Amino acid sequence: MLKSNFIVVLLSVFSLSCSQTQKLAAPLTPITVLSYNIHHANPPSQSKDIIDLDTIIATIKASNAELVAIQELDSMTARSNRVYQLKVLAEKLGMHYHFERTIPYEGGAYGIGILSKYPIEKATGYQLPAISGIPTEPRKLLVARIIINQLPVYFGCTHIDFKNSDVKKRQAQEVVKVLGPLKKQRLIIGGDFNAVPEEESIQYLLQHYNNAGSMNAYTIPVEQPKKKIDYIFYQPKRLSFIQDSVFRAHNYGSDHLPVMARFTVLK
Repeated sequence: MLKSNFIVVLLSVFSLSCSQTQKLAAPLTPITVLSYNIHHANPPSQSKDIIDLDTIIATIKASNAELVAIQELDSMTARSNRVYQLKVLAEKLGMHYHFERTIPYEGGAYGIGILSKYPIEKATGYQLPAISGIPTEPRKLLVARIIINQLPVYFGCTHIDFKNSDVKKRQAQEVVKVLGPLKKQRLIIGGDFNAVPEEESIQYLLQHYNNAGSMNAYTIPVEQPKKKIDYIFYQPKRLSFIQDSVFRAHNYGSDHLPVMARFTVLK
């Protein structure tokens, strides 16, 4: 009788332990990330006065992305019909958004932005450095803190200089410096880095982050892509990379192909 009672108690403890473990175990959360230089929604095969946000929306929809890093956005500029492009994208996609101006342009602004299916808790823009005596357009890094199923994910978007290799490397170094305090966090950065994998700026970034995907997943030119300048980087400790893809079929809306990556968010 004593032995029987002991077995019953043991089974009860085991059952309770399993139940508590199930309650404590956080479900794995898959997320899809897209990085897309949209060329202010002017299809390169069309005249400069054609703005086609609907094509950009269709591409983002096709990706099923929860997080989108967008470069070359117009906001209230004359050339884009005084439209706040990121707001229109967000409203039609049912997403949250944050726009970061890099330069004033034609009565409005030109810059980068983030779309998110999850609320954006905080977003901060950081100026990227130039080098004295080397002409360059102002560039920024945008970083958002986004809570996904109670877990914080930091999502960055940037658009690096395209003219000078020294400026590219200096800006890449600044990206790493700014993001340094987030070394132990879930961090993903999408952007147009204007550099092929062999360049110093990309090699420097690869010392600190993983590249989500193949280095020969070319993104430009859109008709017959021959080089990769668009990337999604991430910190692997609390993110598990699943797969990547370049959307080669979506080659009308911009002079860049969008790049996608899927991850699992780890506790």
